[in-house]
Amino acid sequence: MKKITILLLVGLWVISAFAQNKELSIDEAVLKGRTTLAPERLAQLQWIPNTNTFSYIGKKNGYEILLVVNTSNLKRDTALTIEEFNSSYFNITADSKKIERFPAITWESKSSFRYTYENAIYQFDVSKKQSILLVKAPKEAEDLEYEPKTKRLAYTLNNNLFYADEATTKANNTKDSNKDYGFSKEDMLTHDGNYEMVYGKAVHRNEFGIVKGTFWSPTGNKLAYYQMNQSAVADYTINHNESNENTRKTATAEKIKYPMAGTANHVVKLFFYDFEKKRTLEVKTENNVDQYLTNIAWSPDEEYIYIAIINRNQWEMKLNMYDGKTGAFIKTVFKEQNEKYVEPEKPIYFIKDNPKSFLCLSERDGYNQLYLYNRSGEMAKQLTHGNKPISDYLGTDAKGNVAYYMAFSENGLDKHLYSVEIKTGKTNQVTRFPGQHTVLLSDMGKYVIDNFTNTQIPRRINLIDVNGVEYGNILNACNPIEAFKPCDIHIFSISSRDNTTKLNCRTILPYNFDSTKKYPVLVYVYGGPHAQMITNSWLAGADLWLYYMAQKGYIIFTMDNRGSSNRGFEFESATYRKFGEVEMQDQLAGVDYLIKQKYVDANRIGVYGWSFGGFMTTSLMTRSPGVYKVGVAGGPVIDWRMYEIMYTERYMDTPKENPEGYKTADLTNYVKNLNGKLLLIHGTSDNVVLWQHTLTYLQKCIDEGVLVDYFVYPGHEHNVLGKDRVHLMKKITQYFKENL
Repeated sequence: MKKITILLLVGLWVISAFAQNKELSIDEAVLKGRTTLAPERLAQLQWIPNTNTFSYIGKKNGYEILLVVNTSNLKRDTALTIEEFNSSYFNITADSKKIERFPAITWESKSSFRYTYENAIYQFDVSKKQSILLVKAPKEAEDLEYEPKTKRLAYTLNNNLFYADEATTKANNTKDSNKDYGFSKEDMLTHDGNYEMVYGKAVHRNEFGIVKGTFWSPTGNKLAYYQMNQSAVADYTINHNESNENTRKTATAEKIKYPMAGTANHVVKLFFYDFEKKRTLEVKTENNVDQYLTNIAWSPDEEYIYIAIINRNQWEMKLNMYDGKTGAFIKTVFKEQNEKYVEPEKPIYFIKDNPKSFLCLSERDGYNQLYLYNRSGEMAKQLTHGNKPISDYLGTDAKGNVAYYMAFSENGLDKHLYSVEIKTGKTNQVTRFPGQHTVLLSDMGKYVIDNFTNTQIPRRINLIDVNGVEYGNILNACNPIEAFKPCDIHIFSISSRDNTTKLNCRTILPYNFDSTKKYPVLVYVYGGPHAQMITNSWLAGADLWLYYMAQKGYIIFTMDNRGSSNRGFEFESATYRKFGEVEMQDQLAGVDYLIKQKYVDANRIGVYGWSFGGFMTTSLMTRSPGVYKVGVAGGPVIDWRMYEIMYTERYMDTPKENPEGYKTADLTNYVKNLNGKLLLIHGTSDNVVLWQHTLTYLQKCIDEGVLVDYFVYPGHEHNVLGKDRVHLMKKITQYFKENL
């Protein structure tokens, strides 16, 4: 019996050891990297208003359930099962399709939540297990924005703006949820929308923090919305060639408006509709076509509308105040100027419905900080200081005395919750454990759900109070890749070539790394604005495919060069008017570091990136020839004159103002320098970095007699998603395997 026990234990050890030495497959790395091979999370985690309870979606016997948790004991109670939800939903529709997952829910009170399903807004009474249809839009409607006080729903259709309410829904509703219903002229807030005149949608190509085109007032009695006149913007044609063996068809052409750097821009205005007086008014912004309107905010009393107006050159921002009754211009509250650029991305924040003072975020001192203003435009004080840029303002306590915000550490690797007393300016760091924190503040102002991760912790969710005291653990996620071959990940910093800046780096070492051997290196690069590749988080921010490549014997190296985000304005704006130069020098400092390591094969260094990373990859392969043996550039910008106005002119000015900067960054000028293998990849329906970029590059390669490799993905836009992404990553993997 003893011998059998020993043999059994040995057998279990062998099985366990084998289980921990599995290799990832590409399919697993690509398809499961954000699902079953990502750290466990709690779906739809949120506080229930005006309570000390929160909820999330869990599972029981393989089926979803809605769990409610009380902060006093962290006991989890099942409030609703998916079966009960289905029974409620099907009582008011004729839909026969069962819902396997809860739609996104938003709690309205401790006993009811609302949800959106197939362009209809429903209210669910938890105690009665009953759904009620509140308001509905046509199935083709887009840009839905619901206003809970008045139960009105704004939406767009055919580039016009509409609204629906209880009356229109009651008149048009049908038991058949798949059957569309019409709309009347009374539902239309605009009537002249078309391809060139667009209402109620996000404008300025979603720059300046713009994510939507409608803005309800605090009471819901007024609705502000964008009008975008694109008639002056040139058309660009995207050809769609989707077909299969049974339905061969001629390619279809889609026209889009794409304003390229230095060309005519679209013209944006702001209007608002007053539901009580049933009239539409224009907000009287300056009659200047070359400007951007962003950061729309209503005052709590609806007396005023605030708009951040940025000039075409993007060196000046004016925060303007307009009359909330007439739309008339009242005053410029303050101006902000910078010799490089200004980039407001957040609206002003009023303190607990106080219409006389507000907070705003600004980088004017070099780091994103909070400032306190009164409505007359006088700055009361700068609330926060130092070299920790703020990422998000979260709100105040119940009395409006303390403001809460998220800010990055000095080196940009960690992100923490902070509080600041508005009266005294006293600041406190609430979260302490190293890593990247995201938090949910309770309405009651006492508790915080702290969701954090670092390189050693896949995910941990704790209940803490606003002083950082821990009350209990909600989730400890297991290592989702524990069964696979382990690869060591390291975060460190090196100096730039000019010794002025510390640059964050990440390496993933191969499985069973042996420092006496020589390894090839794959450099993964992005390098552009508004992105950060390296964080103190799970896998240090790396994609699981990079981990897969490390298992295959490559050293994976990534650097956040100057120009990337969350390190302050000087760091971020170092690339101004000279895209590709400072970034390239920083990346080459990374190569300097690599070739000093005895375990690096300096003759086998490859580089891969997408979008701005594709621009960087192509730059590194041709402007520093011979350093990298192989490159793969996906969706690369080749010539910044062919990229969009808002982004490009912020960092490069116009081609007329900065001809040398554009010429230097034009990668067709370096085609003949290519010394190595380069694969270019593009989606044929890319509406961000147009297909024209790589086609132009190919033509120059033909003219110069330079051989490059090329692959396109029919019908895909700026990235290759879905099942085709597996094909993409297999293509890239094969290219490095064969050439590096």
